[in-house]
Amino acid sequence: MPDWLSYPHNLLRMCSIAVCLWAVVCAPRVLAQDVGAGSAAWLYQVEQYVADQGAPARLAAAQRSLLRVLSRTSGLASVPRVPVIAQALKNPERYYSKYVYFDPADMDAKRRNQIDNATQVGTKTLAVRFDFQAGVIKQLARNAQLPTWWSRRAPTLAWVVLDEPSGRAVVDHGSLAVSGALDFAAYQRGLPVLLPLMDLQDSAQVNTGVIWGKFTDVLDQASQRYGADQYLVGRFSVQEILGERLYTGEWLLRSSVGESSQYISGANVDNVAQLGVQIAAQSLLDQHVVFANTSTTHRLVVQGVTHLQAYADLLNYLDSLEFVDAVRLASMQQQQLTLQIDSMATHPQLQALLLHDGRFARPALNPDARAVPAQPSPIQLFDDPAQTPQMDFIWQGDS
Repeated sequence: MPDWLSYPHNLLRMCSIAVCLWAVVCAPRVLAQDVGAGSAAWLYQVEQYVADQGAPARLAAAQRSLLRVLSRTSGLASVPRVPVIAQALKNPERYYSKYVYFDPADMDAKRRNQIDNATQVGTKTLAVRFDFQAGVIKQLARNAQLPTWWSRRAPTLAWVVLDEPSGRAVVDHGSLAVSGALDFAAYQRGLPVLLPLMDLQDSAQVNTGVIWGKFTDVLDQASQRYGADQYLVGRFSVQEILGERLYTGEWLLRSSVGESSQYISGANVDNVAQLGVQIAAQSLLDQHVVFANTSTTHRLVVQGVTHLQAYADLLNYLDSLEFVDAVRLASMQQQQLTLQIDSMATHPQLQALLLHDGRFARPALNPDARAVPAQPSPIQLFDDPAQTPQMDFIWQGDS
């Protein structure tokens, strides 16, 4: 039994443990900033082409960038201009920590393609990068009653075949036109999208016939190596009319919760990409978005916390989640902690989100197990009302 969680034989030792844990309880918000920002920093960073370094051009770019960050973090394709948002747009500098001008020519083609207004400007010789603060963006979204889309988003894989006069071909990460359009649309939306490598391993399983025929049993297996929660199947015929390439075909989205598809006719590559990304994003939003509501207190009973660092990792992880507003230690006993979590998520939704990320597991149920001897009473640090919804988990560790 780990020393730090062994039930003491004297009150002095128990109190010293409580003091140590209390110190960690007071610290997690400082520690968690790096945890959250490390995995989600790209959601809060936006680059814009600008005409010059003057204040009016910078203000306009900052306003566009603030709306982009709010779109990525809320899941809304278009952010409503409610009074709170309208006021924030007057002073966007309150929400970013720094801005830097740079020469886009120093970036590779993929990075230049991710500049937010890349498709809307002509001159592309100067750009500015804004780094927004996650904490103040979260508070702004709360004040504006915007939903929350958590930042831990598994990638969506896109299997795409183009049927052209020269024949059918699979689009891989090296196909510039389609991959560039998908990358731009996905970066704007805040959704990681991957194209297959189509190396020897992929080619041994997948060819144009598999994708065109929508053989999902094969694609299910081939997609596992990419760690994607879902994948898109795109099948498009390409025609060139007056120098413009037009796409007609279908997007099919397949995930653990089912399938959905949408037909598209005579669209350019940007519209095709935007539609595919929108279908993929909506599927994840249906599962993960937390709508603005009244914050509710949930009781989380966690087993498997075997040492002090594990406890700190647990609190850091919870505090890094956008849909968690506060975490408090309610009680502790042998390798088991009871936490109170304030969140706008409903009880079933919070439970599903925490399980989805793989950091928690459900305790094994063993109906034949003998009765467990009574444990010593836990130390109570906060009131823990019996009516608070409870969920029981095993901490799997931070990763």
